[in-house]
Amino acid sequence: MTTIGLLRQVRTLMRQPMLKLRVELKNLEMVYAILHSLETHLRTRIGCLLLIFAGACVSVSVQAGDPVPDAATRETDRTAAEMQLSLRVLPEVYRSTSRSIVRMEVDANDSCTGVIVSADGHILVGNGLAGLFTDMTDAKVHLSDGRTATARLAGWSSEWRLKIAKINEPGPWPALPLGSTAMLKAGTPCLLIGYPTRGDTRYDLMPMLRLGRVDRTVPKRWLTTTGFRGVWEYPAVVGLDGRLLGIDTCRSDSQRYVTSVDVLVENQKDLFAGKNLDWVRYPPVAGSVFERGAKRSSELPLKNTTDVLGEPGPPKQMDASELSEVQQIAQRTTVRLVSRDRLLPGTKEPRRWSGVIVSPDGYVLTCAHARQLPGERFTVRLSDGRDAEAVALGTNPISDVGLVKITTPGQWPWARMSESSNCSFGDPIVIAGYQAGQAVQDETGRWTNRWLMDRRPVIGSTTVEGPTRLLWSVDLWSGPAPFLKAGMSGGGIFDRQGRYVATTSGLRSELAKRQWDDLERIDSIDTAIGLPHPLRERFDSPGRSVAESVVEVLVDSKPVGVGTVISSDGWILTKASVLTGTATCRLDDRSVVEAQKRAELPEHDLALLKVDRRGMAAAELSDDPSPGVAEVLCAVLPDQELKPGIVSIDTRPIPLEPRWTGNVAEDTADGPKIAHPTRSGQQNTENLNLTGTELRWDDVIISIDGHPTSDVATLKEVLTTELSDYRTGDLVTVELIRGGSPRSVRTSLPPATVVHKYRIEKYDSPRRSGFVGAFDSDIELAIRQVGGPVIDDRGHVRGIAIASRGRDETRRGPTTVLPSSVVRQAIERLMAGVKDD
Repeated sequence: MTTIGLLRQVRTLMRQPMLKLRVELKNLEMVYAILHSLETHLRTRIGCLLLIFAGACVSVSVQAGDPVPDAATRETDRTAAEMQLSLRVLPEVYRSTSRSIVRMEVDANDSCTGVIVSADGHILVGNGLAGLFTDMTDAKVHLSDGRTATARLAGWSSEWRLKIAKINEPGPWPALPLGSTAMLKAGTPCLLIGYPTRGDTRYDLMPMLRLGRVDRTVPKRWLTTTGFRGVWEYPAVVGLDGRLLGIDTCRSDSQRYVTSVDVLVENQKDLFAGKNLDWVRYPPVAGSVFERGAKRSSELPLKNTTDVLGEPGPPKQMDASELSEVQQIAQRTTVRLVSRDRLLPGTKEPRRWSGVIVSPDGYVLTCAHARQLPGERFTVRLSDGRDAEAVALGTNPISDVGLVKITTPGQWPWARMSESSNCSFGDPIVIAGYQAGQAVQDETGRWTNRWLMDRRPVIGSTTVEGPTRLLWSVDLWSGPAPFLKAGMSGGGIFDRQGRYVATTSGLRSELAKRQWDDLERIDSIDTAIGLPHPLRERFDSPGRSVAESVVEVLVDSKPVGVGTVISSDGWILTKASVLTGTATCRLDDRSVVEAQKRAELPEHDLALLKVDRRGMAAAELSDDPSPGVAEVLCAVLPDQELKPGIVSIDTRPIPLEPRWTGNVAEDTADGPKIAHPTRSGQQNTENLNLTGTELRWDDVIISIDGHPTSDVATLKEVLTTELSDYRTGDLVTVELIRGGSPRSVRTSLPPATVVHKYRIEKYDSPRRSGFVGAFDSDIELAIRQVGGPVIDDRGHVRGIAIASRGRDETRRGPTTVLPSSVVRQAIERLMAGVKDD
């Protein structure tokens, strides 16, 4: 078809009435066809115009007499339309961008995501290797095409929590085009691409894709997205045009933050040249210990020692009268910030933390990890008994700095700001802040938190210490401060003249000064929080039909999983390793019926349940091939709850997670005891993780699945010989002694101690590995929601959700799915086993 013909089709579509503020799917399908035809035209100006016109076909419109929807509905519709239009190109975007996404490995246990940002081999890395990757260490670079290379640190910024590495081998290397967040709007769809660990705690060759949307953005500085991140992954955030928007760099509470690509673009010359960007943007003062020891200033190596600084000289002393004067300044100027807009989770108490007044007209410096946003209202409580009203201005959670302005007229006590680099190692400092709460024990022995509103701040003193990691960074290192309590965040550190030099967490005043103008002029942040998933409506109709075949699986009356009806006479497929006790099923009519486990297939973690019910609606498994990356799917849950997402990585084997072999156990008179960790969560160099099991520290193991374990040697023999077919996460029966009392538990066993604990989350399915073929998706399921069908937008069952991972109950992903081809074969074997019985 000619370009003019395509234009006429688009114009015809634009003249057709659309469904108010809901996008007509048939119009979308027509647009898809046109977009497909436009692929050969997109490099021309007219092609770009056509794409704009096509997008207009699915933009929202209000007709006379139509009800005007609220802003949230309009935003949902806009995002849904953008996502619908983007779905066809996602596979190509993934193919082109994945070449530039690499896995950076410092050693066998430490990896994170990097992005090649120049053909010469410069790699942008988030905060994942902050303390490990230096200019004295080479990192191994894994590319998705199977190649490996080595890279060494170039420049870095602790302010923005990023680093630049440079590949040692000659290029050219596949660089990802750089975008910009200058015009980025909240609600815009985006992609997260990186290398989280697989279910067996290892890594895939290809990076994992997730579809999300930007939910907060400060142009050219930072943003947040809805997509999940793996532990220590730090993925790249990419626009649907295949250009880099930023790199994940840090976390505060449950929120992850992305440093915008614009920070790289603005500072590319210095970072590529191997400079310490902290020194470039806010250097230490002349004559400081840092400046005296620096001969090449910003190009000094990133070391773990301070020998390059030379001798700092004797520390200054502070006598009793000086200390008292500084303490008085700290008390007058340190304030309690009490939010008028947010409560502490699970309470009716307002959120509260600390700040320091640093100007006579009432500017207050504080932290950002309290997660305040511009416009949030506060009551500022001073130690002199006054209260004032205030409002949050800008906040930078990447750097952990925020600015608040007192709006009540008046003159306020304030602390002068001074450069923290004037402080020498060993110098005395005073730290002040307000404790938020105090643990108290009632008459029954129960501990509760008593929330505090004291007028007098907690004030203590310590000394400045030399840095242990970075030569010059955002952090002012201090000595022991046992008086620091929760709620003191955002308070101040004061030097011997009573000048403000850092926050209580050690964020230097130099950085606050450098970012002051940015923070002062931010009066709002573009936000799109709490919107429903834009792809959900796509599955309303097909999801309803499949929902009749979905049941909730309960064990001892507690929900543990989802089941899929596979036969009208009461056969139900579910996840085997959740069946720890007496099973029942809640059917789609909400009746609860007894369920008997009739067969089990450990290699797939599938079990066959039988309920006494006829005429059930059975799901039909698709005979289509396994879905590919970026294909849109949806998990169907009980009560017609729908959880949409995309395929994140193609079907591949997920090997078995290493098994526990009995170490971290010690002999006792009763039998082998699981030795309690003695320091830093570890027993010697071992790293046993009991998360997700029913075992506890100091349990004495008497037998496993009927095999006696009289001592540690026998325990190891049982685990490696009698249970040689055991898969980590499967269930066994353990007889044990706990607290002097015998008991029996049905539980999974812990993984091997060689697996680092940080790769395993409390909210991961215990059985998450050992599958002959499975794909991962960004569908967000809790552990108790796996076992059910995953469908495409035609209502075809493309697989069974078999494992879920996540940081907590709300931040979920990825979900592992057994494709329908694997499930079909498994059902045949399960039913054959039933007939054999």
